[in-house]
This record gives sequence, C-alpha cells and structure tokens, in this order.
Amino acid sequence: MARNTIWNIVGQALPLLLAAVAIPLLIRRLGVDRFGVLTLAWTIVGYFGLFDLGLGRAITKVVSESLAEGKQADAAGAVWTGSAILAGLGTLFTVALFLGAHLLVYRLIKVPVALQTETVKAVNWLAISIPIVTVTAGLRGVLEAQHRFRAVNLVRVAMGVFSYLGPLIAAVFSPDLQLLCAVLVIGRAIAAVLYLVLCLYGLPGLRKGIIVRRHVISMLIDVGAWITVSNTIGPIVTYGERFLIGLLLSVAAVAYYATPSELVLRLLLVPAAISTVLFPAFAALSVVDSSRLALTYDRGIRFCFILIFPAIFLIVLFAPEGLRLWLGPVFAEKSTVLLRWIALGIFVNSLSQIPYALLQAANRPDLPGKLFLIDAPIYLFALVEAIKMYGITGAAVVWSFRLIFEGYMLVIFADRTLVPKSLKQPSLLILSGFAVLAISTVLASGWPKAAWCVLVLVGGAVIAWRILLRQEERSQLRLLLPQSIIGNT
Repeated sequence: MARNTIWNIVGQALPLLLAAVAIPLLIRRLGVDRFGVLTLAWTIVGYFGLFDLGLGRAITKVVSESLAEGKQADAAGAVWTGSAILAGLGTLFTVALFLGAHLLVYRLIKVPVALQTETVKAVNWLAISIPIVTVTAGLRGVLEAQHRFRAVNLVRVAMGVFSYLGPLIAAVFSPDLQLLCAVLVIGRAIAAVLYLVLCLYGLPGLRKGIIVRRHVISMLIDVGAWITVSNTIGPIVTYGERFLIGLLLSVAAVAYYATPSELVLRLLLVPAAISTVLFPAFAALSVVDSSRLALTYDRGIRFCFILIFPAIFLIVLFAPEGLRLWLGPVFAEKSTVLLRWIALGIFVNSLSQIPYALLQAANRPDLPGKLFLIDAPIYLFALVEAIKMYGITGAAVVWSFRLIFEGYMLVIFADRTLVPKSLKQPSLLILSGFAVLAISTVLASGWPKAAWCVLVLVGGAVIAWRILLRQEERSQLRLLLPQSIIGNT
C-alpha cells in the first residue's frame, strides 16, 4: 500500500514540476487571452475523465472481486461491458459538445472577438477526445484492480508531461488554439492505446474476444449510481467558477484565477494517491474487521495531514513572493489573496478525501452524493453573487468555504455511520492548521516570515514524529522508506 501510494504521488508530481516551468513560457508565447482559453481547455479535458459517471471505480470493484474468486472470464466480461458503456457515454457527450460549441464560445464565455472562430475549432477538437478519455478511465480502473500502480503511473507521467510540453512545442510554430488542442487530443489517444495494451497483457481473458454481458451492466450501474452523482456534481462545482468568471468577467480574469489555483489543486494528488490505494482496503475491512477499519481510517487522516500541510503552509506563507517570482508582479497583485483562500479550502478537502473514500467503499456512497446535491445550488448562487461583487477574490472565498463545509460534513458522516468516535482527531488537526495558516498571512516579508517558517517546519516535524505517529509506525517507516520503490507492482 505504501509503495503504491508513492507511485501515485510520483505519477502526478512530475508533470506538476514541468507545469511550473511551461506555464510562464506559454503565457509569454500565447498572451493572457489565448492562455485563458487554453486553461479552460485543460480544465475541460480533465473533466472529461469524470464523464465515466462512476463506472471507472465500479469496474475496479467488480474486476477485483472477480479476480479474487479466480473468475478470469467474469473479469474480462466486466472490462469489455464497462468499456462499451463508457464509449457510448463518451460519444453522446461528444455530439452534445459539437452542437453546443458555437453557443459556448459566442454567447456564454467572453472570448475576445478575434479568437472566437479559432476557439470554436479548438472546442471541436476537444469534443473528439471525450470517448477516448472516458474509456481510458475504465482501462485505468482495470489496472488499479490488479494493483498495477507502477504501470498506471508511468503512463500518467508520460501523459502529464505531454499535456504541457506538447502545446509548448506546438506554440513555437503557431499560437493557434486549434493546433494546441489537437496536440492534447493526440496525447490522450496515445495514452488510451498504452492502457489497452497493458490491460491485454495483464488480463489474458481479454484476448479471447470482446464479450458484452447484460447482467454486468446492472451490476456496474448499481455500484456506480451514487458515485455517479458525486463524480458529476463534484467537478462541476469544483471547476465551475472558472467558467462563471469567463461568463461574468473575462478570459483574462480566468487566467489570473486559474493559473495560481491550478498549482494548489495539484496538491490534491497526495490525498488522491492515498485514497485510491485505501479504497479496496476499506471495502474489505468494512466486512471482515471493523477495528482494523478504524485504525486504517485514522492512519489515513494522520498521514494525509503530515504529507499535505507543509506544502499548504509554504504556499500561504510565501504566496506574494512566490507569485511575483513565478508569474510576475501583476499576477502577484491580483492573485495573492485568492491563492491563500484556495489553499485553505484544499487543506480541508485533502483530509476529507479519506472519509470520502471510506463512505464509498463501505456501501454509503449515498451520503456524499446527497450532500453535493443539497449544497450545489446554494454554492452556485453564492458564487455568482460573489463574482459580481468582489471579482475573482470573491469566487475564491466562496469556493473555499464550500470545501471546508463539505469536508467537515464528510468527517462527521464517517464518525456517525462507520467509524464511531473518530471526529476528535481530524477536528484537532483542522483547527491547529487554521491557526498556523492565519498567523502566516499577517507576517511581514523578511526575517519574520523566515523565522516562522523554520519554527513551524522544524517544530511540526518533531510533533509529527513524536505525537502523530505511533511507535510501530515509526519503526515500520524506518525500514519501509528505503524499500518503498523496490519491487514490482
């Protein structure tokens, strides 16, 4: 589990390092308006992966169970059936985006007139990628069911690097958005082929022919129903503020908002890496051993805090200096406050990924789904009003408050339904984190910040090692870390 978690983190962290270098170069080459449209393109392509409507995770669950019972044929049938459903769904969304591209560009998003025709063609290219991305989500779920996280993340690294390096190279020849989006689509197609080859190699039953089984359809839908609700509403409210900013303000404002926020959002790779590995463990332990379930949940919360909080702290503390160095003084002036608010929301959201995975794995996916259904309309209304009154900073504040509210509610749900008496630990971690971050926003640049940085990082490391980690965990970590990247997955 630890080795697979590290592979997940590496698989998403390496493209982030490239993004930090590529984004300033792209802004200079494309200009703020074109880069704002490209940012929306990245967002759309990322969101396409969630058009699987929960079926990717459902495939993981069904294939895992079939392989555990030695039923290779059932596993192969689930893969082909799920892939067929995903391809059909992707095709429907492709047609919808083709038909709505003109309305989206000319009426909804405030794209500069000179870029409108170019942007419509770019959106058409993105539409082509939807079936590719949805099927890829299912194929990746097959590999995760086999615990082949190393293979998954080697492809993920290559795809992530291509997502930034491909448009950057293409922009050298032409800043045309159609060309840049075509490059993104080509990268996704190559990744899909690689995932398919890995699945065919690792699951021999797939090579016996394409089999679609009707009874598997209902099984996948039953598993993915409430996951569908969460996966559909969650990304809409997570990324919807960018489109509302483009609608109510301008695509330049999208760039000032999305560029720094994308940096913080990438930190979610840490809790995502942990929760992806914990998901099958939670599913098994909820049936066979409730005491180990509670221990695993507690460990997930603590380790997630230990890994994510230092990065959140550094971002909040050095937000103005970092933005000025990375993107220039204009971005630092316009984006410092919103960056800090977004980091605050991501902090709570990171911890909440653990109860979220627990609820889905232990047959309570309805609770997150119902929560998102109830608060999404309220959030969207508040977001529109905040953008109108306070611009991109208002959007960041409302967005952060939503994540804090939803995150703490998920912690409460886990405490009330699956792991009793588990509310105290995450509550203390969240409150202590808030206190440290609040102090970090009022310190003057120079020695005060440097001293506070050293105090928090060194003192926090001591507290984490002596208090947050248990004795057996410290002993295991001393032996585990040098071996964590050794061996096959």
